[in-house]
Amino acid sequence: MSEHKYSEAKLQEFKQIIQPLLKETDERLSDLKETRKRRTEHFADMNVDFNESSAHFQQQSKNKASMRRLKTKSKELNQALLRIENGTYGVCERTGRLIDEKRLKALPTARVSMRAK
Repeated sequence: MSEHKYSEAKLQEFKQIIQPLLKETDERLSDLKETRKRRTEHFADMNVDFNESSAHFQQQSKNKASMRRLKTKSKELNQALLRIENGTYGVCERTGRLIDEKRLKALPTARVSMRAK
């Protein structure tokens, strides 16, 4: 491993960590979208009172927030995979030095080292 780049073997190791996280994130996002669709269709077919309506919209708001977080996480994980492919994964965007391996294993989407943070 050079001072400014992880080895190909190490990059593949990180890839093996990221891919299942991406798959899980995308599956959760898909499930939320499907649940949202079913609830919207169900709600539209019902004659509901104010309390039920309020609860529905509160849940809908929570689901939207969850979907935004999952979309962001998916995007960050995809970007991490792109950095692996182009050999820049694990290199701090501010210092150009390697991000600690423990940090990358704990937060695979990290783009800056703790020192640069």
